[in-house]
Amino acid sequence: MSYCIKCGVPRTAGGGFCTVCGAPQPPVAPAPPPAVASPAPAAFSNVSAPPALPAVPQKSGNGLRTFLIVAAVCLLIMIGLGVAGAIYAVHLAKEKAQGLLKQIVPSSASSVGSPSNDREPGASAANAPLPPPAASSFAPWQPTSSSAPSGSGPAPLKVGMLVVTAVADERGDYESMKQIVSIDASGTTLSYHSDKPKAGTGSSASQQETSVTRIVLPQDLEAAHDYAEVFGNTDPRSFPGTTAISASREVFSELQQKGVTPFSFRPDGLKGALGNLVSTFSSIAGIDTKDVGGVSLEKLSKEQCTLQKEGNGLFAFPVLLNAQPTTLPAVRAGCMTDDGLAEFYILDQPDYPLMLSWKLGSGSQLQVIKITYPQEPQPRKTEAKPAPSAIEEQLKEKKKVDIYGIYFDFASDHLKPESTPVLEEIAGVLKDNPDWNLTVNGHTDNVGGDPYNLDLSKRRAAAVKQTLITQYHITPERLSTDGFGASRPVDTNDTLAGRARNRRVELTRQ
Repeated sequence: MSYCIKCGVPRTAGGGFCTVCGAPQPPVAPAPPPAVASPAPAAFSNVSAPPALPAVPQKSGNGLRTFLIVAAVCLLIMIGLGVAGAIYAVHLAKEKAQGLLKQIVPSSASSVGSPSNDREPGASAANAPLPPPAASSFAPWQPTSSSAPSGSGPAPLKVGMLVVTAVADERGDYESMKQIVSIDASGTTLSYHSDKPKAGTGSSASQQETSVTRIVLPQDLEAAHDYAEVFGNTDPRSFPGTTAISASREVFSELQQKGVTPFSFRPDGLKGALGNLVSTFSSIAGIDTKDVGGVSLEKLSKEQCTLQKEGNGLFAFPVLLNAQPTTLPAVRAGCMTDDGLAEFYILDQPDYPLMLSWKLGSGSQLQVIKITYPQEPQPRKTEAKPAPSAIEEQLKEKKKVDIYGIYFDFASDHLKPESTPVLEEIAGVLKDNPDWNLTVNGHTDNVGGDPYNLDLSKRRAAAVKQTLITQYHITPERLSTDGFGASRPVDTNDTLAGRARNRRVELTRQ
């Protein structure tokens, strides 16, 4: 504010004379503008500065961040699909080239029933006829002459049921275990555990452990045509639209009535790895794999074909049912894929068509070797003592029994938790018969060499003894151990089922 130079009263802004005394007033110098930073020189003088961007609210920032995360995950999926797809395309081209070469120059060393010989020129994989059973890559299971009616196999799903599957691997057989945890309105819950060998041999071998729980929905056990036989530690709790451990009732019914049914499964090898990649990233990002930008990632990660039944008869499938060797009636079915013949043996049980064995093209062969149901409570013969168990009866009558319910990690003497029921039964037998002393003998298959197998069998027998002593308080003097490696087989070592029978613990009453 300024004041009159004569009378000192406040001046009126912009006035040339004082409004009180009328004295003329000098002009007032304008206040200097506030200092601002000089703008950087522009490259061209006629380019105007860009307008200031409006402030972005915090909520929009969170939305942008979420969008960027989802976009990044989608980009990773697409990159993975591109790389894996390119590798798979090269692999597929190589397989087809080898097939053409075999057609032009037949090789006497080519295997019977190889994919190149199973398909007529120009025929698609999905519509190709199945090769005869003699061309199967499985053991020569024979058609069964049993007159037992359909559905005469094991009972349907039951809580506590344990299904052990052997998987052929170049480093030796390893086993996967599926056990039914619960059955209710939400579905059938099963636990899965396996120790797949990764590298090395013998004691230097390492394992890839998979331990996961999966829920199979009731409607899928009834009608799903997609078999999700691959398990991974990052899997979600459920894969709606798929079955596991068993085919659906509808698939089995259509095979029996029509001879064919649409079917899909997860392949081994590169395409299987691609499917795992898609499942993992899509579950993290919450993406529907059935439609991503108009592309079905789900179809890219699966083999889809028309499953065909082989003939009208049944095959005798070998298995240890509650530790007793037996054969189960099985239906053989299969289809041709770009990776070769996919074969399946399915239990002839309409209410529960268990997948007994399968080989997916050039991938591994898997075969159910043991099915064990939980023991029912035994009625007491007297108020003092219950009826003897199967182990006790064998030891009493024959003084020897082969035990198939004790499980070890691959190439290891470490006992698996699934061994607990049988170890408890052995401890109970010893406590009920205090005058008995037992020898624990270890036996293996012939994979790995005699010196290694002999040492492994001795270590496994010692591990059983130590567990009975420390966990079940059996007196050490009542137990002795020995091991025989592969020197005393009870079956052939040429098949998965035979090798599984040879891997055992034997108890002998002294």
